[in-house]
Amino acid sequence: MSWKSKIAILLLLISLFGGQAPRVNGQTAAHLTMSITGQNVIAGFNGTVTVRILNNWIGYSNIYNAVYDVDISISLPAPLTIYGDNHWHFDSILYGQTVTISFVVYAPYSSSTTSVSVPNSYMGSITATYKQLGDITYTQESHALAINVNGWINLVIYGVETVPPTIPPGGNLTLSGSLLNGGNIAAYNANVTVVSPALDPNTSASVYIGEVDPNIPRPFSLLVVFKPNAPIGNLTLTIQVLAIDQSRPGTPFTGRQTTGIQIARPQVSELQGRTRGPTGPVAVILAILRYVWDFFFGSTMMYAVEVVLTHPYFNATSWVTI
Repeated sequence: MSWKSKIAILLLLISLFGGQAPRVNGQTAAHLTMSITGQNVIAGFNGTVTVRILNNWIGYSNIYNAVYDVDISISLPAPLTIYGDNHWHFDSILYGQTVTISFVVYAPYSSSTTSVSVPNSYMGSITATYKQLGDITYTQESHALAINVNGWINLVIYGVETVPPTIPPGGNLTLSGSLLNGGNIAAYNANVTVVSPALDPNTSASVYIGEVDPNIPRPFSLLVVFKPNAPIGNLTLTIQVLAIDQSRPGTPFTGRQTTGIQIARPQVSELQGRTRGPTGPVAVILAILRYVWDFFFGSTMMYAVEVVLTHPYFNATSWVTI
């Protein structure tokens, strides 16, 4: 029999026949390890916090490492609120065993009596009360519980218009709309970008807006240029916005909207009535020839000379006079 087993048996006999095993009064070394997730909550919304409690204390033996009649309680300062009960009971937590508790925290952004300034951190506690085998009184240990409260940014793009709605390949249009932050804190470095594989890669299709305060619309407008080989037909443009929270610059906030346009080949307008005659030296020659022709032959015949002289070779527009 090993010396560890002998010590365990001796302590067990003392606890059974001699009362409580000797130990230091008050807080002893922590027997439980707490792992916390979800402690970052948004002001004005409910947030779920999860705590995983692991018994990994190495004591006298596996028998004495277990804790019994365990009560877990959560305490948070005002103005944070816990919905539901803040106590959990476990008959035992064995060595190496993990138990999980979850609770809902609400941080009011504003109310008639109090408000949460964001960003902010509040320090609460997790208290574990339990017995070990042979104990008459309970042992208590506390762990810190930090709740971080952040603001909310909700970027919405609306009222998108394109002028003109139909363009030829290689053409451009003006896209305009409005950006609204429906959250409760300002967004910074907001930038609106139009995305499509049909856009000219050598021309920027974005506009910088900057700060966007809550519930104050920010109009925007930008020029969008298309590739000369953009496909004919209906096309969907994606409008994206990217911004940050100054207190969390590494966490970007985005918004997205789409709109449709049409890419069509340019149409040649039909010539109405008589087209414009030639100008310059050709016009002078035609005027002399017409006068001579009219003097000898009249003006009711087709002017073949005009047709020849107004050929594209003479860099003029062909036209025929009856």
